[in-house]
Amino acid sequence: MDVETLIRAGIAALVPVYEAVAGNATRVITLDGKDHLIANTLRTVIRRIARAYGADLTALRENYGKVINRRNYVPVPLSPSLILIPVKLRERPLSENDGTVGYLSYYEIKKITDEGASCRVLLSCGRELKVFLAKTTLLEYMKDARLIAGIYEERHKARAEEYIREQKEPYLKDPLKLREELISLLLKILIKSGG
Repeated sequence: MDVETLIRAGIAALVPVYEAVAGNATRVITLDGKDHLIANTLRTVIRRIARAYGADLTALRENYGKVINRRNYVPVPLSPSLILIPVKLRERPLSENDGTVGYLSYYEIKKITDEGASCRVLLSCGRELKVFLAKTTLLEYMKDARLIAGIYEERHKARAEEYIREQKEPYLKDPLKLREELISLLLKILIKSGG
């Protein structure tokens, strides 16, 4: 399954797994609760997802890491509806380079159950995952994700407003230009519709 299809389905979690055929692979849980096995490492999959969003993972981690004063386990905002929280989802990797970190979508975490040194997370889709972090640690990561979500939204809102203002400025200065543009658009519509 390609990344665009997964994004359209909505990502609830990215889990590093070992599969007999695929080896060190990634299980993507979508918003409908379905599993999608990708025969690539989680690192590769998260890079592909970020690229599909036009995002630079390194820059996001660096910039938002400064905000929360952390270098590791920095939540990654990819869109207003997708903030990925890195969490330990694999207890012990078979190889040093396999990694233990997976990602949970901040907006999909419904309930957290304490299990001492670890916890269980219930996702909105009904799936449950064991996270190898204490509940208090995960709650701290969620607090950071909420802060990052607010900052991300403000930054993008300000950029969108600036873009709209830039697009409107020429027409505000010259109302005739707006009239000409509207007539031109109307003519294009009439030509395309055969009218």
